[in-house]
Amino acid sequence: MNVGRPSLTARGVALARSRLSRPQTPEGDPAAELRLYEGLLAPFRPAGGLRDRVRSSDPSSRQRRFNIVERTAFIDEETLRAVTGGIGQVVLVGAGYDGRSLRFRRPGVRFFELDHPATQADKRRRLEALGVPLDNLTFVAIDLMSDRVDVALARAGQGDEQPSVFICEGLVRYLSRVAVGRMLSGLRSRAARGSRLLVTASESAGGDRRLGRRLYLAAIGEPVRSSYGVGELARVLARAGWAVERQERRAEQGGRVRLLIVAVPVA
Repeated sequence: MNVGRPSLTARGVALARSRLSRPQTPEGDPAAELRLYEGLLAPFRPAGGLRDRVRSSDPSSRQRRFNIVERTAFIDEETLRAVTGGIGQVVLVGAGYDGRSLRFRRPGVRFFELDHPATQADKRRRLEALGVPLDNLTFVAIDLMSDRVDVALARAGQGDEQPSVFICEGLVRYLSRVAVGRMLSGLRSRAARGSRLLVTASESAGGDRRLGRRLYLAAIGEPVRSSYGVGELARVLARAGWAVERQERRAEQGGRVRLLIVAVPVA
């Protein structure tokens, strides 16, 4: 991505999520999450801008929004189940402006957010300006294309002796295959027994043909760096030490299939 600028795609995801009805923990603060999103959206309101894109009648825009709705519901459900079921560490890789540390706040649960320094610094500044308590959140600045997540998590205090839920939502396409393999292996090395890995991605027998979308992402400095054929991502996970426990498949336009994956560490 553009090394000196916060992620525009992460901002777009926040826009879509600002309109959703979602679960929370009893101690959660979804209002704080919405205030974070409102601050991100404010610059676009005078001319409509990004908000109008979400409402667009363009089929690809509707598909993207639907994908975000589905993957958000999937990750929310699994995260809520994890934090209420005794898992005390939530690791969000490529966190962007994710607000789950606010929405799913719970005593004894620590969130670790890994992301590029520019996006992370902007998010942290916004949360501090809102006066939001950050005592349950550890920020971990990292370049996922070159840095090792296991080293970064160890330095940040994430414990590899207790279970974690690791979240990679809408991330893998922005990383090279080498970086994806390194990341998944690094997460496995930090995964105690009982940990879970949540991945959302897509696969296609004919590759990603959405040239317009790919050109747009390249132009904003957030290019697509990898794509996966049918069944290929499961094999990548297996090589990194993860076994797919559950996989939901959703058909998309152009022969693509959206994957919602729950994986567990191989013993």
